[in-house]
Amino acid sequence: MSESTSANATETPTDDLEVLFVDNFDSFTYNLVEYTSEYANTTVVKNTASLSDVRAADPDAIVISPGPGHPRNDRDVGVSTDVLREISPDVPTLGVCLGLEAAVYEYGGTVGHAPEPIHGKAASISHDGKGVFAGLDQGFQGGRYHSLVAGDVPDCFEVTATTETDDADLVMGIRHREHPIEAVQFHPESVLTAVGHDVIRNFLVSV
Repeated sequence: MSESTSANATETPTDDLEVLFVDNFDSFTYNLVEYTSEYANTTVVKNTASLSDVRAADPDAIVISPGPGHPRNDRDVGVSTDVLREISPDVPTLGVCLGLEAAVYEYGGTVGHAPEPIHGKAASISHDGKGVFAGLDQGFQGGRYHSLVAGDVPDCFEVTATTETDDADLVMGIRHREHPIEAVQFHPESVLTAVGHDVIRNFLVSV
């Protein structure tokens, strides 16, 4: 569904939201920043920042960016996992790609290799129609750029979106059952994702 036909297209985020991006050194980060900046004020910190730096920014919401590597490696995720554990229970947080994998891993789940690495391919996304998926068509096309995928998702998260492959249904979205943490495996900012602006708007509307 296009941005103009989303059920939430007439809703806008609260004025003057402050959104902090944790940049995991991904080439897509500033595309995400651009999308978010349409609705909010944005600040970017590298994942080499400290937890104190993130707290000092006092954001209304946080985005954990995509990035290379595995969430078990501190050099790949830096402060991202500490943010997810220590700050995100109180501050609405959206994880994208590595951000989803980091959330799964930090809360006790597993992350492994996808049946095949996908870098720049659209896939049909089935979802629960809630949270960041509110008002979006079933089966919208989401841009996939990842070689890792969530395996065992911890019980504190519900799986909110999947995509079907020949081998298995792969996790494409999760939402914490108690904390304001939501994450997607696909890239909302990709040109392959027709509803990317809607996903970002839905997240910010919930803040």
